[in-house]
Amino acid sequence: MKRNCRRSDEERAIHDRACRIRRMTDDQLCAYVDGRSTSPAEVIERFLGCLGTRSADGTRISDATIRKLRAVAKDKGFLPADP
Repeated sequence: MKRNCRRSDEERAIHDRACRIRRMTDDQLCAYVDGRSTSPAEVIERFLGCLGTRSADGTRISDATIRKLRAVAKDKGFLPADP
């Protein structure tokens, strides 16, 4: 472990955050973890939503391709099927 005087600003910030997490009570820690956890389906939906936005160079994926990708994800069980 590095001495504090030899740490970069980023390393100090990470260390401070880790210390705050270690000092949490059990209830606080459970609430923190539960609040940070996202399901794989939520991550996939966010990813598919981002595909439709235009990138810096002006390109984007078409809506038809995104629909096909969403259908494959539902077919393979990555996303829940529509009711």
